[in-house]
Amino acid sequence: MSVKYRLVPRKNLKAGAEPDSRLLYASANVSGTMDFEGVCNRIADRSTASDGDVALVLKGLVKCLTEGLQRGESIDLGDMGKFRVSLGSSGVETPEEFNVSMIRKPRIVFFPGKALRLMLEDIKLERISDEEESGSSENEEEIPSGE
Repeated sequence: MSVKYRLVPRKNLKAGAEPDSRLLYASANVSGTMDFEGVCNRIADRSTASDGDVALVLKGLVKCLTEGLQRGESIDLGDMGKFRVSLGSSGVETPEEFNVSMIRKPRIVFFPGKALRLMLEDIKLERISDEEESGSSENEEEIPSGE
């Protein structure tokens, strides 16, 4: 299988570029969504657990992640990856100048684990045209390792 991409025009941010100039950039094409039930069914098909058992475990995982992240823990899920909370703020020169309202909205950051990173090393890319949503490719390319 390959990841499909299309070329999309975006504003040219290069120094000295004309204000209305645009460049083409690759953008991954999302072909659909696998919902929670679909994930549970696919995992159940590969194991002795029922889809209900898988759903129970995944809901428990979400609860565990929520609790751990609220405690400030980094959650390591092995080959899947790690989750942690990240936040940023405006800078100040002295601690007295700082106010909690300067903190931007916290975010959850995910760092893929070994299994997901290895998948990216062997990924194939397939360019599609604007009219084409699926089907045959114009060309298929392999990404060199390390990019």
